[in-house]
Order: sequence, then C-alpha cells, then structure tokens
Amino acid sequence: MRWSQAFIPTLRDDPTDAEAISHKLLVRGGYVRQLMSGVYSMLPLGQRVRSRVMAIIREEMDAIGGQEFYLPQLHPREIWDRTGRIDTMAEIIMTFDDNKGAAVVLGPTHEEIFATVSTELESYKQLPQLWYHIQTKFRDEPRPKSGLLRVREFTMKDSYSFDIDPEGLDIQFDRHVIAYNRIFERLGLDVVAVRASSGAMGGKESIEFMVASEVGEDLVAHCRECGYSANVETATSRIGPVTDAAGDRSLERFPTPGVRTIADLAAFDGGAPPDRQIKTLVYLLDGQPTLVLMRGDHALQEQKLMDQLRVVDARPAHAEEISALLGADAGSLGAVGVTGVRIVADEALRGRVAMTTGANDNDVHLRGVDVARDIDVDTWVEVRAVQNGEACVDCGSA
Repeated sequence: MRWSQAFIPTLRDDPTDAEAISHKLLVRGGYVRQLMSGVYSMLPLGQRVRSRVMAIIREEMDAIGGQEFYLPQLHPREIWDRTGRIDTMAEIIMTFDDNKGAAVVLGPTHEEIFATVSTELESYKQLPQLWYHIQTKFRDEPRPKSGLLRVREFTMKDSYSFDIDPEGLDIQFDRHVIAYNRIFERLGLDVVAVRASSGAMGGKESIEFMVASEVGEDLVAHCRECGYSANVETATSRIGPVTDAAGDRSLERFPTPGVRTIADLAAFDGGAPPDRQIKTLVYLLDGQPTLVLMRGDHALQEQKLMDQLRVVDARPAHAEEISALLGADAGSLGAVGVTGVRIVADEALRGRVAMTTGANDNDVHLRGVDVARDIDVDTWVEVRAVQNGEACVDCGSA
C-alpha cells in the first residue's frame, strides 16, 4: 500500500475526550473515530487489525471443532421475555418498536438465539456440538469512557456447546481455555486466568482472562507462590483464628448514646474491638427483606451474596425500610431475637461467642452474644470481601 493513497488521518495532539492511553493512541494514530458516546467507526488501519484478530480467533476455534454461525442482531422481544432476561439485563438492553409496532431487541448477547437454533438438533447422536459467532452486540453502557472498552456497540466472539452430559460440558470448557490461551499468546497479550462470577449469565464455573492495566476497572486477588487468582467478586482467603473471651456470656443490654459505626463502638467505653462485633446489614434480595450478618472488621462482597443465594436483584434497604422492619435506625441494629425475617450470616461468625451487636433500640447495644444460642440463622454463606495480605486459600501464602 502506498502511503500517498492510504487514508490514515493522524493527529498531533491527544483528543480532549480521551482518558485511557489506548484510546488516545487509537485516535491519534488514525485507527478509530468516535461517532457518538460509546460508538466508534473503524478506519482502514483499525479494520485491518480487527480483521487479523478475527482471523486468529477463527483459526483457534476451528482447531477445537468449532462451527461458525452468523445470527441476527435484531431479536423479537418475545424470546427475551420468555427467558426473563429482558428484566435481569434491563439496565443495558436496548429495545424499540419497529414500524409495524412489533417489540424488538438489539442483541446484547446471543444465548437465546443459539438456544432457538439448537431445537433443530433431533438426536443425542448429533452431540456434541460446538458453535461460535463473531457478531455486533449492543449494550447501553451508562458511562463509556475507555475507548473501545465498555462501549455501546462492539464486536464479540461468543461460543456455545451442546453436550450429552456435564462431563461433556467440562471437556468443552477445557478446550476453550486451551484455545483462548493460544489466541492471547498469538496476540502478544500477557494474561492471567482468574476465577470469576458468572453473574446474570449463570453457570457453575467462570474464568476471566485479564491483563494488568493502570486504567483497569477490576481487582484481582493473586498469590505469587501457587498462582491462585480470582476476581474479588469470588475470591476467598484464610483468616486467622480468633479466641473468644472466657467468663460471663450472658446477654446484657448497655446504653451507647451517639454510637453509630463500628469505629464508634470500638472507641466507646465498654464497647468491643471490630473483630468482636456483629455488623447487621439490611438488604432486599429479589424484594425479600434479609439481614446479612458480618464480623465488624469485614466488608460484604455483594456479588458473592447474590451468587451464593442465587438472587438476581440485591440492594441495601432504605432508612425508612430499616426502621419499619427492625424498629431502629442503622447503627443500632442486630439479629438477636429477630423472627419472621430471613437471616444469613458470614462463615466468619460461626461458633462465635461473647460478641457485641445492636439491640434494635436506638443508642442501645447487646454484649455477651452467643451466635448459635441467640440468633436464628437461616443460611450460612461465605460473603466476606478479601483483603490484601491475607493468607491464600490454597497454599497459605500472602
């Protein structure tokens, strides 16, 4: 190609609306141009790179037995209504009525459509099948700001396997891991495979391939000794043992005027250090009021809570909802003696005694709480957010 005949509109200065380095370089180098927020035009250089990436993906997917499809971007809304994902993906899904009044979805992903095509599989003798797809997707991302990442219109490679049994699914999953590692190696990307949450997509296992970046939007718990890696939404770690105090373990109410936080109670005369407090959070999980109990010095990882309890929608209760449910304000809440409300507790509280918690009476707390004796826990879960420096769950290193 002769430079004099090529369309490569380079820029001397960084675009004012670009934050990520990759975004600035793509625009300045003449690879892409922004049409609107989260929507980009691929210029000839960008399209050449895109085509080469797609060619590598196709070669590696074909090598593990994949068959390429090209399915529509326009979907009848009825299919999404049937699976319920019109609601669970409501924040990002794009819908409209066509000129005939029919409800239509711009595909954010293609599980529903591949499942529809799969109904033409007539016998188990046709299995296994591995189908894949390179197609435009549409997602109404609220704040596109990283160039070609998290955009509203983008190209995705997605694949789907159809198997006789779970063992076949595991085989297909492992083949994908091999194919993806080859793809990233050929693209020159230094990736880390991390355990992740399946989120709204569901499923028993999920792996994300990540590249370390100063402008990244995710955090990973990683052990340099054994290689354990997990998205913080699923990561676990070992916490040190806690020895509960001996002596009188009878329940005792005591006044705590002005105490509203874990730190307040730790500093209060007669209070308790954070690891001896029970923090009570009030959540609405799929609309059901739920008390979530955590150790005072631990933070809740909300995605873990949603995954383990298999709920789609989770949000903290509002102040008026908390008061109506427990009769007290945040800062004085507890689960002792509470009935008729679902109670879930983090595993770090199992077996703990001589703890301190709110009394569901403003400016009053309880000490001497025996979790097994005094709280009717419905479900035990591991929902604590891991912290830097904690022991690896696999090998014990930091």
